[in-house]
Amino acid sequence: MPELLAHLGEMGLVGLVKIDGERERKPWTVVISGQRLDGAAIRVDGHSLDYCLRHAVAALHKLFPDELALS
Repeated sequence: MPELLAHLGEMGLVGLVKIDGERERKPWTVVISGQRLDGAAIRVDGHSLDYCLRHAVAALHKLFPDELALS
């Protein structure tokens, strides 16, 4: 995950990972924002960090297919 966050920074994006132990459902949140998203943000809430990261990376890959390789 550190490599992914570093790559987001190199792309001019901001990445945030949150765990909310008070939420009973979907305690994990991943948010990606930045000027390259034209004021929008990608937000994924889920039951695991892996789930959130996979879906956030898939959404980014659709927007920037040449800059973000899926692994």
